[in-house]
Amino acid sequence: MSKKISVMGIAATYAGTVIGAGYASGQEILQYFLYFREHTFVIVCVATLFFFLFGYIPAWLASYFRTSNYLQAINPYRNKFFNVFCDVFITLSLFGTLVIMLAGAGTTFEEKFHLPMFVGALLVCVLLIINTYIGLNMIVRVMEVLTPCMFLGVAIVGIYSLLNPSAASDEEIAKASINNSSLIWHWSISGILYVAFNFQLALAVLVPISNESRDDRTMFWGIVLGSVLLGGCAGFLCLVLQAHIVEVGTHRLPMIILANNMSSWIGACYAVVLFFGLYSTAISCFYGSVQRFKRFYKLQYTSSLLVIVATAAVGFFASLLGFKDLISIVYPLLGYGGIIIMIFILYVYIRASRKDNHALSES
Repeated sequence: MSKKISVMGIAATYAGTVIGAGYASGQEILQYFLYFREHTFVIVCVATLFFFLFGYIPAWLASYFRTSNYLQAINPYRNKFFNVFCDVFITLSLFGTLVIMLAGAGTTFEEKFHLPMFVGALLVCVLLIINTYIGLNMIVRVMEVLTPCMFLGVAIVGIYSLLNPSAASDEEIAKASINNSSLIWHWSISGILYVAFNFQLALAVLVPISNESRDDRTMFWGIVLGSVLLGGCAGFLCLVLQAHIVEVGTHRLPMIILANNMSSWIGACYAVVLFFGLYSTAISCFYGSVQRFKRFYKLQYTSSLLVIVATAAVGFFASLLGFKDLISIVYPLLGYGGIIIMIFILYVYIRASRKDNHALSES
């Protein structure tokens, strides 16, 4: 019998799937949380709650319908419109996230190494083409080492920055400009949007592992703990960036600024770790996008390289719009689409749980 996944295993998998380069750059935290100032803590709490709800509900559905396929779990009644919507929208989400990761890599090179933005984005594109065409085994091994390094880097820079806050006055802090998105029209929707585009990436992981948990109680508490970790990390970075908001509020990569405050070589190390964090997300999104494009157009193996190169080329040119601007446009749009998926999942959950309760009452 295979070893069942524990509470900690589920929590780490859930949190690790969502926490990535977006957290490590600090840009998402500025736009979705800190821009709304006095509402920041409430937004963190709302995001934590929704991370739980839309982590637990798909996992419960997978267990209830006994499936490891996330589309079968969230659309067990085979609604054709929703199937098409999910297929197209998840492809857009993968490609949109890929473009943002390319832009982030370009911005990292520009900010820290003073190279043109296209250099970093082009380097990632070349690596993506090579890795996807040859194979993913090596990059998986590399990321197993680099991902913990990224978390460690965030923790070290964050703790140091909290212990050494900015000397800005309260008035300067209150008047500090902060990056924002015009598509996030009110603080009450911000936390929900943040979860709506993030939970889609976790769906493909949460659904299979829900069937590998020891029991429903283990699954429940694993997702509770994972949600608390996600909310805690967001809250921690809010405190870190708020302590230096005058300095980093309008910056494209605020965490690199804080790393530079420690020393230039720590800033360089953080930039390298962030670059590979962006790359680790990019390779997953790129591989998924290529596979979906090939399936949509029913392409043969001989066309694979063409699809790989074309996907990288389109992603590269789109990334030139810029990291900060793309986060303020693409992620909110993906979030609004994600809310539609959330509503449908909630409908399926209510329908399934009513059937379950009805069956129990009859027995």
